[in-house]
Amino acid sequence: MTETPEPGFEAVFCRGVYGDLEAAGADSKDGAGEEYRHVNMTVAKLEAVLPLCEIKPVLIEMELHPCFQQQELFDYCVGQGIQPIGFCPIGSPTRPERDKTAEDVADIQVPEVVEIAKAHNVHPAVICLKWAVQRGQIPIPFSIYENEYVSNLRCTVEDPLTEKEMKVMKTVDRNCRLVKGQVFLWEGAKGWEDLWDLDGTITK
Repeated sequence: MTETPEPGFEAVFCRGVYGDLEAAGADSKDGAGEEYRHVNMTVAKLEAVLPLCEIKPVLIEMELHPCFQQQELFDYCVGQGIQPIGFCPIGSPTRPERDKTAEDVADIQVPEVVEIAKAHNVHPAVICLKWAVQRGQIPIPFSIYENEYVSNLRCTVEDPLTEKEMKVMKTVDRNCRLVKGQVFLWEGAKGWEDLWDLDGTITK
């Protein structure tokens, strides 16, 4: 697994995170190898690292919720046969204060999401989970309660959103990243934006 890599990560990633590729590759060819995943990557970083990997990642974990749909990255991963997993699927209202800014949007308070929730007689958070599964990602909502586990699972297989509602959900994207990653900044970085290659190139 690799998580929010810093500049110069490519060689370190392929030597370290994927471990000894000769040994891992041998295990994989024998059917005994592990499956790997990425976390918090960008298209630019994936384009740099995937050609160097003998063992292709099968999963990528990234922030995904209605107000931050990451369509370009999502489509790229699907096109590469990598399954997106979405953390913060309902917008992480209980995230740490360090990850909150005045510009943040609360997904479960967006009018379109609230209206769809009323139509289904459920909480807006349930709509976020339904949308995620129907879109094709694997949401991983946080909970420590069994009844919430069961409810979260059940809601994704009952009373699906209509095609019209899915189209409405696509319009609520605000490009609102909630977990900005300040704690991963390296010396010389100008700000959290440097982590995410906003101009399509890896920040040095």
